[in-house]
Amino acid sequence: MLRSTFKSIVENRYLAWLCTLLIFIACVWPGKKMPEGPIIGFDKLVHLAMFITFAVFWLHIYPKRTLMIITIGFLYGFGLEICQQLMPFDRTFDWWDILADTVGLLMGYGIKALILDRYLQRLY
Repeated sequence: MLRSTFKSIVENRYLAWLCTLLIFIACVWPGKKMPEGPIIGFDKLVHLAMFITFAVFWLHIYPKRTLMIITIGFLYGFGLEICQQLMPFDRTFDWWDILADTVGLLMGYGIKALILDRYLQRLY
């Protein structure tokens, strides 16, 4: 029961696309409407968490396309930063956000490869 529930959630393409869409919405949301974080650099933790989730979903759907997913994730994060700079939403381009996105992608890969794959192997 737990195995099939977990597998159906992680391998759901619709959830992966929903995650991708929510990242887009969060990154282009007007800056003035964003609440202040409880700590300095909180937005970097948010970027990290968003891209960990992105990587885990997409890498589980396409396990043999790791480099492609990591590259697409990096380009997606970079593109969102450019979008933030170009749009009049009081948001700016930030290299630290791109770094947080990239670290999130790599951590997502690590979580998927070292934890989820081993856990799912035990279930099968």
